[in-house]
Amino acid sequence: MKKRDLSLAVLLLAAPALTLAGADDARRVAEANIALWNSAFAKGKADDVLPLYAANAMLLRPDGSVSKSPEQIRAFWQAMIDQNNGVLTIGIQDVKGENADTVITRTILSDVKRLQNTRHVMKYNYDGVLYSVLKRQSDGSWKAQVQQWSYKSKS
Repeated sequence: MKKRDLSLAVLLLAAPALTLAGADDARRVAEANIALWNSAFAKGKADDVLPLYAANAMLLRPDGSVSKSPEQIRAFWQAMIDQNNGVLTIGIQDVKGENADTVITRTILSDVKRLQNTRHVMKYNYDGVLYSVLKRQSDGSWKAQVQQWSYKSKS
C-alpha cells in the first residue's frame, strides 16, 4: 500500500467531527449504511454491492491498486464473496462526522460461518480494516465515495 494513501485515511479519521448534528447522527448514518452492505453481502452477489457506491467512487484495494470503474469494483467484491464459504459482514469500529454531507467509518470485514449440525457460528476477521468516506447524495442517500483497505501490521 502506498504511504500517501494510508496518510489520507489517517488524516480523514483524525479530523474532528464538525457540523453533522452530532456524533449520534453520524453513528446512525454509518449503522444504516453498514446494514445495507451486510444485506447486500447476505445475497452473495457483487451486483447488490455496486449501488452502495457513488457514481465517481474509488476503491483503494489491499494490494495498493485503485479501482475506479464499477466493473473493477464489482470484480473486487465478487472475488471476495467467491473466496469464502460463509457470509461477509462489516462491523463498525469507529465513526466520524466530517460535515453535514460526509461521514467517515473505520470498519472490519469478517467472514461468518455456521458450524455443521449446530446453531453456533464462527466469525473470522480479515487482516485489516476498511476505511470508507460516505457522502450524502442529492437524493438524500449515503454512498461510499472512497474506500481504502488497510492491512494491520504483522508483529
